[in-house]
Amino acid sequence: MLLTLLSPRITGLRNTLVRTERRGLYAFLGLVGVGFWASLFGLMYFLVGQFWVIEGFGPFLARKLLEMLLASLFVMLTFSNIITALSTYFLSDDLELVLGLPVSRATFHYGRFVDTLSQSSWMMALFGLPVFLAYGLRMGAGPSYYLSLVVAVPALLIIATNTGIVVATVLVNVFSAKRTRELMVILGLMLVAALFIAMRSLRPERLVNAQEFESLAAYLSELQLPAPTLFPPRWASEVLAATLLYTPFPWIEAGLLLTGALASAALSRWVVAWGFDTGWSRAQEARAARFYRSPGFDWIVRPLPLAWRAMAGKEFRIFARDPSQWSQVFLLMGVCGIYLVSVQSLPINSFQGAILKAMKQAVAFLNLGMGGFVMAAIAARFQFTAVSREGRAWWVLRGAPIEPATMLRAKAVLGLIPMIVVGLVVVIGSGLLLDAPGELLALEAVTTVVLAYGISGLALAMGAVWPDFRADTAARAASSPAAVFFMVVALVVVFLVLTLEAVGVWLYLRQGGETWALAPIPVALAFALCLFVGRWPVGRAAEILWSRGL
Repeated sequence: MLLTLLSPRITGLRNTLVRTERRGLYAFLGLVGVGFWASLFGLMYFLVGQFWVIEGFGPFLARKLLEMLLASLFVMLTFSNIITALSTYFLSDDLELVLGLPVSRATFHYGRFVDTLSQSSWMMALFGLPVFLAYGLRMGAGPSYYLSLVVAVPALLIIATNTGIVVATVLVNVFSAKRTRELMVILGLMLVAALFIAMRSLRPERLVNAQEFESLAAYLSELQLPAPTLFPPRWASEVLAATLLYTPFPWIEAGLLLTGALASAALSRWVVAWGFDTGWSRAQEARAARFYRSPGFDWIVRPLPLAWRAMAGKEFRIFARDPSQWSQVFLLMGVCGIYLVSVQSLPINSFQGAILKAMKQAVAFLNLGMGGFVMAAIAARFQFTAVSREGRAWWVLRGAPIEPATMLRAKAVLGLIPMIVVGLVVVIGSGLLLDAPGELLALEAVTTVVLAYGISGLALAMGAVWPDFRADTAARAASSPAAVFFMVVALVVVFLVLTLEAVGVWLYLRQGGETWALAPIPVALAFALCLFVGRWPVGRAAEILWSRGL
């Protein structure tokens, strides 16, 4: 019966990979994933090698790095499992059908457990597996290490999944499932900030400089500082480190890891049996609309053309009602702050004379690439998902008396505002910190606005060509393979614009040459590229979307 419950998911995955029209896209993304995996493996192989060759302290440094990586992965896995469990246990579209089948509640739980585990374990496969293989190959580990991996990693995954299920079940009995998922989005932003602060508080750069410690004993004590005793990543790190360093095997930690996996499975089974009915009932409750009558939205969209106002006003109202969207503002503010602080901390002042001036101008200009990357990420979250967010109500807009391209462009207004604001803050703020000349700042400001228009149109067009009306949240649509493909294309556009303008700036800054008159040509080509990708793909995508019918 358990296989019967899982068979629709397996069949759907197989059909997606075999019978879909996006097979070429999936193949491309698979190659990108393999490249990322290989790059991460090479990076970790290099880092472990650098730690390993430090005489006397190499094993301790490698072990400390392994503890930090396992702790970070476990925290991210637990948080991912909470969000996934909310969807699989309480918000899945097939729950009404599954709950009507003659299956026991235990079978239902184990089926959803496997579903939750499979959806969240990709993080360990993508980020953890190359780390573990790099450790084993670089440190010359024996078969016992790889055998311990087969036991320790699945046990850690099971504990993280069951913890996520327990937390999700408790939360939905206090709040509704949809409100809980929105709350978790906000907490996710706080988690990212907490992880950043926690990693910085550990000050890992001190570990490569023993001279900062008062004595050798203090240095070794810092390196061997253990995690909390009842912390599952500590158990896993003890087991893996023992097989890597050929130290006595920690049977107590191994026993805690295995029994912890079994105990967490029993606990999640009991908690689901206790709180599932109440939580699922609360998940069916609709939320009251508080903002749709506010006249403030009509004032916001009044400067827009008349044909755009209704659609743009609708997008602003949805934005105000959905915490999973307006909470992104906090993330954007955090990204801008961290980036500006990082720019201010660059050791550029170690250079002197003309080299210092050239370095500052070069870094200030390259910040345009960072601004383009941030704007592409915002476009993937807002413009790319603009059509997919309509869901099953898409047929209402499809039958509305409005031009297709006009409708798409009106939906892009909401995301265009944060794109321009964040892009200008990143580019102009970093330029001011680096004392960039005024003409360079002016060029970057104009380029940021034009590039935001181009990326916005590209995101809107690709999201209309590959919409996902089944996505229950905008975040899921923004993480689809088509969204990743958009990010690749958008970064190519950013690279082309940056290259063209770099040529123009170089021609302008050449001293004593006659090429300065040619400088506007590549800059004009960059602007033309942005205007083209911001306008033509939208019209073409509207034709493709409307040709599919209702």
